[in-house]
Amino acid sequence: MRLSGWWVRGCAAWMFAVAAGSAGAAAAAYPDKPVRLVVPYPPGGSLDIITRVLAQKLTGSLGQSVVVENRSGASGAIGTQAVAKSNPDGYMLLMGSPTPISILPNISSTVQYDAARDLAPIGLVATGPHILVINSRTPARGVREFVDYAKKQGGSVSFGTFLGSPQDLAGYLFARDTGLQLQRVSYRGSGPALNDLASGVIQFMVVELVAALPFIESGHVRAIGIAADKRSPVLPDLPTVAEQGLPGIESGGWFGVFARAGTPDAVLDKLSRSLQEAVADTEMRTKLAGVGVTATSSTREEFAAHLAREGERWRKAVVEFGIKPSE
Repeated sequence: MRLSGWWVRGCAAWMFAVAAGSAGAAAAAYPDKPVRLVVPYPPGGSLDIITRVLAQKLTGSLGQSVVVENRSGASGAIGTQAVAKSNPDGYMLLMGSPTPISILPNISSTVQYDAARDLAPIGLVATGPHILVINSRTPARGVREFVDYAKKQGGSVSFGTFLGSPQDLAGYLFARDTGLQLQRVSYRGSGPALNDLASGVIQFMVVELVAALPFIESGHVRAIGIAADKRSPVLPDLPTVAEQGLPGIESGGWFGVFARAGTPDAVLDKLSRSLQEAVADTEMRTKLAGVGVTATSSTREEFAAHLAREGERWRKAVVEFGIKPSE
């Protein structure tokens, strides 16, 4: 039986309207169950700390529990891939950072996601500086003292790092500018690496201030310089690396939330509004400032533009230093 063109077109329009109506209804009801917020690193690192503060605020603004889920491995790729391959419904979100989003896709052939294609940016949450830290039993109080000490010990230093990360790049810059040889020891996240630094397994790290602060306060780790253009109000007596004669070493990170690409715009917009509300909350901003992180809000569009700039910056850095995951 042949169907007339107008009938086929009418059915197609009706089916489209029903589908659109269903999607709209689902978006309007969102969220009607708990939301998972994936941290692609182990507990105890900066991303984990910031995410747990954020989850409390999002729970209030969304009216549903926001559950933090740690999925570590492969420099953040495992957790990121889980979100990149999840259902595009807004119930599984990612707390992202430069390594799995902007850097790994440029240097690893094994990454099974395309961040630009598979993830939808929702918004920035915070930015924060990196600091240079050593084991507290090392007889050095500043960057120059540490370099002199290391050279007297043969010029080779065990360096805890996360391959393909901004901290790893800072290590390349440090080695270039000091002449030290860094023996890289790769970790899944800053928490395990800081534990090894505190116990003396490794000697040196470039790490997020927020993650290192408890170790510094306990006396197990010593900060010797901040890799930023100004001092942090959390550690006002800690000079910048530039103040100590190494102006070329600046490093920091950003933290932001993503959903699976294809998530309805109405859901993404609701998440964006809730995220901006959470980041603007005075209590949250105070908590983040207390651990050396600056709450940084953005719209979806502003975050996407930021990611485009980051991607280009890291592509250039990867070429300059020839960074490979196997190194």
